[in-house]
Amino acid sequence: MIKRQQRAFSLWLLFTIILLMFAGRLAFVQLVQGKQLARDAVKQRAQTVVLNYNRGNILDRHGDSLLGGGADKVLAVFPSLLARSDAGIRDEVIAVFPQAGAAKGPFIALDSLSPAEAEHFRDYRENGLVVTTAYRRYGEGALATHLIGHVGPDDGEGKAGLEKYYNSELQGYPHTLAAVVDGKHRLVEGLGFRLWQDEQQTAPANLLLTIDSRIQQQVETVMDGQIMQGAVVVMDPQNGEILAMASRPNYYQVNLPEILNNRDAYTSYLHAQPFINRAVLSYPPASIFKIVTAAAAFEVGGYTLFDRFNCPGYIRVVDRIYHCSLHKAHGELDLSDAFAHSCNTAFIQLALELEKETLYEYAYKMGLGQKAGLPLGSEDGDGESEGRLPLPAELPFAGDLAMMALGQGLLEATPLQVARLTAVVANSGYLVEPRLVLGLQDKRGKLSPSTLFTPSPKQVISSLTASRLRYLMMNVVDQGTGQKAQSDQIILGGKTGTAETGKEDPQGNPQLYSWFSGLLPLEDTRAVITVFIEEPQGSSASAVFKDIAEAIQPFL
Repeated sequence: MIKRQQRAFSLWLLFTIILLMFAGRLAFVQLVQGKQLARDAVKQRAQTVVLNYNRGNILDRHGDSLLGGGADKVLAVFPSLLARSDAGIRDEVIAVFPQAGAAKGPFIALDSLSPAEAEHFRDYRENGLVVTTAYRRYGEGALATHLIGHVGPDDGEGKAGLEKYYNSELQGYPHTLAAVVDGKHRLVEGLGFRLWQDEQQTAPANLLLTIDSRIQQQVETVMDGQIMQGAVVVMDPQNGEILAMASRPNYYQVNLPEILNNRDAYTSYLHAQPFINRAVLSYPPASIFKIVTAAAAFEVGGYTLFDRFNCPGYIRVVDRIYHCSLHKAHGELDLSDAFAHSCNTAFIQLALELEKETLYEYAYKMGLGQKAGLPLGSEDGDGESEGRLPLPAELPFAGDLAMMALGQGLLEATPLQVARLTAVVANSGYLVEPRLVLGLQDKRGKLSPSTLFTPSPKQVISSLTASRLRYLMMNVVDQGTGQKAQSDQIILGGKTGTAETGKEDPQGNPQLYSWFSGLLPLEDTRAVITVFIEEPQGSSASAVFKDIAEAIQPFL
């Protein structure tokens, strides 16, 4: 009897525990999870279109946006609701928006609605056409587009440039317009159209760059009038901060869907792929490399500014003749004049005397053949070329060394690397690491400095050698190949370069690459400017340098 009572009590206790567990679970679902489950149930019945991905902003060094975006009135179309409309209304809408007849989900049919258009379409709300406000991430006023990169128009994910590299930090929470419908695609009474914003625990960060939007704007304005294809880099030589970087041909992220849908036509119109950032693509540096040769001559060759050379207009190296520009004989000249007039004869003589190991050593010391490490994520990798600095073993013949002395042959450098090389001259001999990102900024404005490793500047040539090189660069502008860089407002210095490509332009003339890299101003330099022109629009690199220097000088 007692055992039966014990078994009965145990069963009762077990059932009581089970009932309490079910009751607890039910209470938890209703009281704790109820609202979320109700929202999830509504979402299963909702058709949505994204109005704003709420990504973090990308700002210049002063906190100004580089994206050019803003809010617009837009027209959202819900095809399933339109399909239930009267045939007359449906045909009228499809005649204006043909995609409404084939689209499976809602989409933005028109952005930047005029007031008249907005007023007109307000009457079509019950037919699935909704006038609302959406945020456009990019605009026609966007700057530094090749640095910024872009997000995918369909998913809001970073696809190139800084947008890709910092995608997780910039990623936000979508703001959507939802139509809550029943099983027959009718708007649910009392719910209808809703604005939803799924907030995450951590708000997206803003990205603060070293770019100065005022300088970037001036650079791009000059380029638009004078460079069809090419790049410009403006760098602070004291700390390596990139003040401006631009590439042409350009593209605007706001037009990305059109570009992607008509890539062949767009590329043909612009002559070249518009997504390529030519500032970090490598090219033969031509006579720009004479900066390295001159530095090595001063440092280890025992040369002075006034050592003499004889130039008959050419030099024979073994069985090959190398000519000076236009086959011009410079006659008797010193090292200063040889640099100013970019005398090939004198600099091949120097290279042969210094030997290939010395030239390689100083080229590497001054930053050639090395990636700068900027966070330029792209669909094809990290977006930056390391250039090409041939090892001494790759230059087995004297002719190979002669070609290297002219900045041709196997040698290649990016405009960014050339700017870094020029900075060594400007800052009394220190190699600085290029820097693009200052840090991440939270919603309260607090800055977390960039975690990218930036080593301290390293002295690679003496301050005396750097001073001599600045003197050489002054002569280039005053009386040499860079006279188009002369300014009535500022004392400037720099070095020209003209690289042979072995190609011809549409008129059958040899296609040449034009370089100018220089100092603004010559002494106490605040910025180095490197101009590379792959295809000009009526101007030389020297002239573009001068125009940019005069335009940005007030902002330094």
